[in-house]
Amino acid sequence: MTKTATADPLVEALAAQLRATRDAERDLFNALDPEVRDRPMRPGDWSPKDHQAHLTAWRAIQANRIHAARLGKPIPTDVREDDEINAELQATRADWAWDAIAAEADEVSERLIAEIQAAGSSVLTEMERLVAGVFGNGVFHAITHFGWLRYADIGVDAARVTSFVDTMEGLLDTSGLPDADRGVGIYNLACTHAVAGRLDRARALLRVAFRFRPDLAEYAKEDSDLVELRDELPALVA
Repeated sequence: MTKTATADPLVEALAAQLRATRDAERDLFNALDPEVRDRPMRPGDWSPKDHQAHLTAWRAIQANRIHAARLGKPIPTDVREDDEINAELQATRADWAWDAIAAEADEVSERLIAEIQAAGSSVLTEMERLVAGVFGNGVFHAITHFGWLRYADIGVDAARVTSFVDTMEGLLDTSGLPDADRGVGIYNLACTHAVAGRLDRARALLRVAFRFRPDLAEYAKEDSDLVELRDELPALVA
């Protein structure tokens, strides 16, 4: 009789989030008119294509970090400012055709998932900020850029963005994430709703986030995403 391997809830949760993120990217970017997708949104600005390349590049950086951690090697670091790193990443891919950008996005997403699966929850949780890095360079990085693209009024499907946020809320509600990371994820979703004017949904999520991460209550007082709810924060914490 073959022994079935025990599923790793944390690994499954992160993989599900990353696959949903990649699905949302395909839907949003492929729905844009190619001329809109490939040209700068404003003079001197990035194109939507650049945004996809940027999201992919940081996902690759996170895959490299997890790869190093699981092999017991020093995690790669870059002491430069993010703006300098981002400019270099953008310049590297500026002349790529969309098909190459999309193919890299698929490959890197699967590589990051493979690294997470190879590492397992023991490595992911024993190394500081590895799980947070998957959030930061995966789901919530995409949500941030989707918001920018949506408000640039270039034809991004607002309903698809909202659907993606809803999907993430469901995955966080059922995931095997550590409470500390889950709290941060829920807090970030609350901020997304608050910025979009969905204050009731933001309130509900903040209550949950503060239960998991009481320390976020102090940070929330200065969070520009929560300006509309600042006076309510003491009640939401309670």
